Amino acid sequence: MTTTSHRRTALVAALLASSALAAPAQAADKTITIATHYNQEQMAPLLACFDQYEAENPGTEIVFQQASYRDFLQTIMTARVGGTSPDIYNIYSIWAPQLADAGTLAEPPADIAEFVNANYGEGTVGAATINGTLYGIPTELSVYQLFYNKKILAEAGYDAPPATWDELAEIAAKVTKKNDQGNITVAGYTYGPSVANAVHVFYSQMFAAGVAPYSDDFRKTNFLDPEAIRIVERQGKLFADGSTSNSVTTDDFAANGAAMAIMANWQKSSMMDAFGDEFENTVGIAPIPHDGGDPGTMLYSFFWAVDSASKHPEESWALLEWLNSQRDGGLSCTGQMLNDLGALTGNLGDLEAMETDDSFTKPFVDAIESGAAKSQPNIWQASENDRILRSYIEKVWAGQMSAEDALSAADAEVTAILAEQDY
Repeated sequence: MTTTSHRRTALVAALLASSALAAPAQAADKTITIATHYNQEQMAPLLACFDQYEAENPGTEIVFQQASYRDFLQTIMTARVGGTSPDIYNIYSIWAPQLADAGTLAEPPADIAEFVNANYGEGTVGAATINGTLYGIPTELSVYQLFYNKKILAEAGYDAPPATWDELAEIAAKVTKKNDQGNITVAGYTYGPSVANAVHVFYSQMFAAGVAPYSDDFRKTNFLDPEAIRIVERQGKLFADGSTSNSVTTDDFAANGAAMAIMANWQKSSMMDAFGDEFENTVGIAPIPHDGGDPGTMLYSFFWAVDSASKHPEESWALLEWLNSQRDGGLSCTGQMLNDLGALTGNLGDLEAMETDDSFTKPFVDAIESGAAKSQPNIWQASENDRILRSYIEKVWAGQMSAEDALSAADAEVTAILAEQDY
């Protein structure tokens, strides 16, 4: 381990008791601080690139700081109040509206915007865009598709995944198994347990149906579109028919306890661990079932952003472009890190250089490259709105509300929150 790496290891733990990001302990001619939720081990390829960049740019020092994913947004805000903001952040796209509204994010110069638009997929660029303004360079992304257990479907006589939701409901009913007490032992389909397992699935199904979840200006919802109502009605019917229940979750898929679920590509490593040598023979990936037209889905993304208070904005953007440019026709520094993590990226050059032709990964990459994967809406107070929407969707699952009534109530609450944004 190099002396520089030893210094960075110490800085990873250098969060103040207030949870604000610590200021660098020493300064070179130009010190650029980079904050991410990735840990030291995950950052290894980038840390090596930092060393290389410093060697090629004498007088520049790059300091890495880590903050936990759960506290990252609050950590950024606290650091700003304390005057210890890093120059560069790696942020989840749905945090961007609040950060942009607070004036925290710098707009990239024209050459960086051109770099992003030329080298990244459309849906990924959208994830780094707020109200038409690009705020950074996309990094890790996750795409939703239908996971299905090939063996469970084959045992029931199905040699292909469902293409429509009616087919999914038919297959789910046929493959569901219950014990003598009537409890599900193998679910035909499963949701839960997180908010994302309901809301992200709902958004993904809306995109699959050709309907964006929100208006173009993100001030109104499209929850009352007939397609949206029908989606939630069908979800509720799976519960009413006994093909799923709240007693099973997406975690059961890896234990052969569920036949189908809509999940994201980052689940690959856990599936490989669970199924071992039988992974390829067990886990299938297919587009989200829909009733015609081009397939669609949702992706969510992280992106590199520069703090508007950075003392070295030009140098920070130059560093980010260097970190995200392909090297010798291969992966970029960021692409190498994501590849080592088994993650995907919207950087089309990196995607081409990655090994993505396996049966699991290719459907996700196809959705990115074709533009079928649309960005998660970067709405105001996204986490709170997702919580509200999840609570009403659950009422439909429980048979306590109709889909139309539930989405009407969700629309009223979410629209009121969206109206609070002042930019």
